[in-house]
Amino acid sequence: MRHFLFEDKDYEYRPAFRRRREKKDSVVEFARILRAFGGRRAYRAPAMKAPKRQDLRQKCIAKMQYSSSIEAHRVQLEKYLTREGTDRDGNAAELFGTDLEEYKKHMVGRNFRIFLSPESPNVDNKELAEQFVKKLEKMTGYRLYWQGACHYNTAHPHAHILINGVDQQGREVNIPRDIVKVFMREAARDICTSQAGPRTQRDLDREKEQELAAHRFTRLDNYIQEISGGTDGLRISATETFKDKERVLARLETLRKLNLCAYENNGYTLKSNWQEDLKTNSRYNVFLKAREELQYSDPSAMKVYTGEQGIVTGKVTKIYRTDGDASDNHAAVLEALDGKAYFVPLLKRPELYDKGSKGLLKEGELISLKAYKSQKGRLTPVLFKRELRSIKKEIKKNSHSGKLASELGNMKINLFGVSKPKRQSSAN
Repeated sequence: MRHFLFEDKDYEYRPAFRRRREKKDSVVEFARILRAFGGRRAYRAPAMKAPKRQDLRQKCIAKMQYSSSIEAHRVQLEKYLTREGTDRDGNAAELFGTDLEEYKKHMVGRNFRIFLSPESPNVDNKELAEQFVKKLEKMTGYRLYWQGACHYNTAHPHAHILINGVDQQGREVNIPRDIVKVFMREAARDICTSQAGPRTQRDLDREKEQELAAHRFTRLDNYIQEISGGTDGLRISATETFKDKERVLARLETLRKLNLCAYENNGYTLKSNWQEDLKTNSRYNVFLKAREELQYSDPSAMKVYTGEQGIVTGKVTKIYRTDGDASDNHAAVLEALDGKAYFVPLLKRPELYDKGSKGLLKEGELISLKAYKSQKGRLTPVLFKRELRSIKKEIKKNSHSGKLASELGNMKINLFGVSKPKRQSSAN
C-alpha cells in the first residue's frame, strides 16, 4: 500500500478530520466477517488446515497500490503497461481485459494497480490475471473495469492489472485492507497451483537452498536469533553442536558478506541491528545495497527516514527504484552534514522544490528534507533545494566536521555561482 505522498505547500493539517464513509454493500461486511473468523485461515484450502502439514501450493507475489491521480492513471494505461520491450518478442505488451474504449470512457482518478509474479515458470500469466479478477469480483461484488498486461522483460515474468475506481454499475470501488492482505496472495497461489500443480520435493529443497543466500529475513534467521542469545550475547560458536549446524553456518556466512555479522575467534558475532536491517531490506530490496554504496558515511550510520529525525540537510548520493517492475516506488539516499545517512522511501520518482517550482530530484543535489503527516497519518517527505552558500554557513554554525561537511566546506564559490574545491597551499 502507498506509504508516502507529496502534498502541496499550503497543506493544513486538521486533527479533527475524519474520512466520510459511505454505506457499503457486501464488501465491508465480508471483511468484518473475515476478521471475526481469523482472517487468513478462512481462505486456506481444507487440505492446508492441519498446522503441521506443509503448504505445497505454488508461491506468487501479489502487491497492490492505488492512486487518485487521473494523470497517473493515464500514464499507467497508455504508457507503462504497453511500453516497448516488455513482450516476449521484445515489442510492446498487449492489453487485455474489459473493452478498452469503455474503460477509457469511464476512467476516473482513482485506480488500483495489482502486480502478480508467480514463482513457477509453468504458469500462464494472462490466465492468472483473468482468473484473479474473476475471484476478486466474486469476493467484492463489483463488476470491474480493468486492463491487464503481461511483461517478460525481467527474470521473473509477471502480470499487471489496472482497475478503474468506478465499476460497471457506477459504484465507487473500495477494496478493504483485509482483502488486500489476505485474499490477493491466497487467491493467486490457488490459481497458480491449479495451473502448475503443487510444489514438489525438489521445489522445496530449492527453496531451502535459496533461503541460505536470501537478502531478506527468513525462518532460519529466527532460529539463529534463538541460539545466539546465550551468555555470550549475540554470538554463535562454530565449534559448538546444535541442530542444522551446516545450514546455520552457511547462513551466517551470507550474513557476514552482507556486513551483518563478523567472524572472529572461531565464531560469528551478530551486529545489534542485523534483524532490523534484514527486515528493512525485505520491504525495500535495495536497502543493503544502498548502505554499501554510501560515499561519505559509515554503513552502520544509515537508517530509514521516519520524520522523527526532523529537518535533515545533506547531499543526495543515490536514487533507487525499490520495487523493480512492480511499481514506480523510489528511494533517495541522503548523506547528511552530521555524518549520518538516511534512506528515504518515496511513492514515485522524488520531486524537488526549488524557489517555488518543482522538478525531478537528481543525484548530487544539495537538499534539506523534512516531513509532515497527512490527515490519514501517512508520512509526507518534502525535499527543498539548498544553495552551497547557505550550506557552508550551516556547516560553520554547527561545527560539522564529517567527510561531506569537510568537502563542501572546502568548495570555492566564484562570481557565477559555480563551486570548485579550494586549492591546497603547497610547501615551498
